[in-house]
Amino acid sequence: MLLIRIVHRRGMIMYKLLIVDDELLMRVGIRSMIDWEEHGFRVVGEAGNGKEGLELALATSPDLIITDIKMPVMDGLQLIREISGELKACKYVILSNFDELNYVKEALKLGATDYLIKSEIAPGSLIELLTAIRSKLQAEFSSQGNIQRMPYNVTRSLGHLKEDLFKDLINGFISEQDADTRANELDIKVKSDHLAVLIFKVNDFDVVKKKYIEKDEKLLRFSILNIVEEVVPSKWSREIIIGNSSEYLVFVNTLAGSSSQRSEIEKLCRKIIASIKDFMNLDLSAGVSTVVPGFKYIKAAYEEAELALSNRFFDSTRNILFYEDMAKLPLRAAITPLLSAEEEHDFVTVWESKDEAKAAELLAGIRTELAALQADESSIREKYILLMEKLHSHFPAAAKRQRPSHVERSPYETILKGENWEGIHQSVLDYICYCFEVESSIIRERSYTEMAVEIINKYYGEDISLQSVAGQINVNPSYLSRIFKQERGENFISYLTRVRIERAKAYLRGGKLKVYEIADKVGYHNHTYFSKIFKKIVGMSPEEYRE
Repeated sequence: MLLIRIVHRRGMIMYKLLIVDDELLMRVGIRSMIDWEEHGFRVVGEAGNGKEGLELALATSPDLIITDIKMPVMDGLQLIREISGELKACKYVILSNFDELNYVKEALKLGATDYLIKSEIAPGSLIELLTAIRSKLQAEFSSQGNIQRMPYNVTRSLGHLKEDLFKDLINGFISEQDADTRANELDIKVKSDHLAVLIFKVNDFDVVKKKYIEKDEKLLRFSILNIVEEVVPSKWSREIIIGNSSEYLVFVNTLAGSSSQRSEIEKLCRKIIASIKDFMNLDLSAGVSTVVPGFKYIKAAYEEAELALSNRFFDSTRNILFYEDMAKLPLRAAITPLLSAEEEHDFVTVWESKDEAKAAELLAGIRTELAALQADESSIREKYILLMEKLHSHFPAAAKRQRPSHVERSPYETILKGENWEGIHQSVLDYICYCFEVESSIIRERSYTEMAVEIINKYYGEDISLQSVAGQINVNPSYLSRIFKQERGENFISYLTRVRIERAKAYLRGGKLKVYEIADKVGYHNHTYFSKIFKKIVGMSPEEYRE
C-alpha cells in the first residue's frame, strides 16, 4: 500500500500517530506532553479500547500506534495481532505499568518496537524514542521507494544541514555524487576518502538523563558536542554529529602517512573519553568501523560501528570496540532460553538453603552455559527473565515489595534495559540475595511473635508486660508490638488479657479456688480489677460465671 505522507512546514516528513488507551487522562497527557509535529508525527486519532483502535487504524493507516496493554473489549496484545496482518510497516509502542512486564515481553515478541512505563513517561524519553522510530520509518520507506525527497532548505542552520547530510548518508538516501556536491557547499571538513565512523555512547544514559531533566537535555548535548570539538586535535579532518542525547558520531579521515591507523584512532577515542570523564564525569564507550573508501560506504561503516558498540554487552571491560575485532568472533545465535530440569532442581535447592555462595555458583553455571552456546543478547535477557519468574514463583512477596532505596531500577528493568551482561548478571544475583534477606527477615519476625506467644502462654500468671517480654527475646518493644499485631491480628495486651481470662474461666469451672485466688493465679493481684476486666470481656462477673 502506497501511503501519502503529510509534509511538515519545514520540509520534514510527517508520520501518522494513533493513541489507544482506556484512560482519558493518559491519552490527553500523552497528546499534550510534546509538540508532536515538531518531531515528525501528527496525531490522527485516539481510541479508548483495542476495538476502537483497530477500526481507527484500518481507516487512517497510522505509521505508529502507542497503545496500552490492559483495556476493555480488546487489549493491546490482540490489537497488535489484528493490525499486524493489515499494516505491515506500522510500529508499536506499549504503555505499561511495572506489574505488567510479562505482557510487555509478549508484546515485544509480537513485534512492538519499545515500551514506556506510564509513571515514568517524560518529554525527553518520549522524544528520544520518537527519533529512533522516525529513523526506522525513514529507512524502511526509502527502501520501498516511498520516501519523498525534500528540497534543499537554505534557511536552516549550517549545523542542521551538515547533520542532515550525514544522516542521509547513514540511511542511504543520497548518492555519492550528490553527497560530494552538498559536502562542498557546506564546507564539510572530511573528504570522501579513507573514512572511519566512530560512535560514542553515554553509558547508563537512563540514569544520566534524570540529572538533566531540570537542566534540559539540550545542555547535555551542547556540552558534550563542544568538548569533543575542542579536544580533537587539528591534525584530524573530522565532522561531529549528534545522533541523540546519548549518541555522538565522529567522522574522520585517517591520518596520511600513519603507520598504524588503528592505534591513532584508538588514541583519539581515549582522548575524547577521558575528556568527557574529566569535564562532565560521564562514562563513554566507542564503536569504531573499518576504514572505508568514500561517502557511499558511510552507511556500511555506521552499521559496523554500531555492531562493534553492541558487543560491549558481552565485554564490558573494554570501552573502545573495533568492528574488525568483532568480525573475527564466532556468530551468536538465538536459543530457546528454557530452564532445564537440573537447573530448576538446583534453583529450588539454593532457595531452600538461602546460601548466597550457592546462588552465585548456580548463576555462574548458567552464564557459562550461555557463553558456550554463543547465545545472542536477546536469548540471554530472556534466560534471566525466566530466572526472575522462577524466583517470584517461590517467593511471590518479593514482586510486591519495594526494591532497596539505593537501587535505581527494578530487576526486570535492569534485565530489559541493562547495557551489559555483567551488570544484568550481578543485578539478578544481588536481587536473589536481597530476597534471601527479606525471606529470612520475615522468618525472624514471625519467630519473635511466636516466642512472645510462648512466653505469654507459659508465664501469664506472672507480672509480665510488653517491655519485659521484648527484653527477654532481645527486641525493641515498639517493633515487637507492630509485628505481633501483624502476625496475630490483635495487639500484645489483648492477647495477654484473653489468655488470662480463658485460664480464669477454666479455674472457675473447676470450683475449687476462690475468686481472689484465681485472680492471683492468672496474673491479677488486685481481685477487684480482675472482676471488672472479667465482666467486661465475658459479660458477667466471675461469681455469675461459676454459677
